[in-house]
Amino acid sequence: MNVGCFMTQPISVIARSLVRERQRTGLSLAEIARRAGIAKSTLSQLEAGNGNPSLETLWSLCVALDIPFARLLEPQVQKTQVIRRGEGTKVVAEQAH
Repeated sequence: MNVGCFMTQPISVIARSLVRERQRTGLSLAEIARRAGIAKSTLSQLEAGNGNPSLETLWSLCVALDIPFARLLEPQVQKTQVIRRGEGTKVVAEQAH
């Protein structure tokens, strides 16, 4: 049984989601914090995986980021791409050793 996703602390999932969504918007830490009505230091701590945010704080961040609340709780899925021999871009090094 794969329990890896169940072993991840919720604050870690939220932290990665906050960083991912803030980067997606292209807005600064200060701007998202201002829009959410929280201190920049609070948002910084949450993005670092520290703290115990209230539902109200998380809701405010979702509004500021223009995302559904559930997106904060979605673990990021690693995308895997298979490239078979003969497919993809050929890379040639001029001075390979």
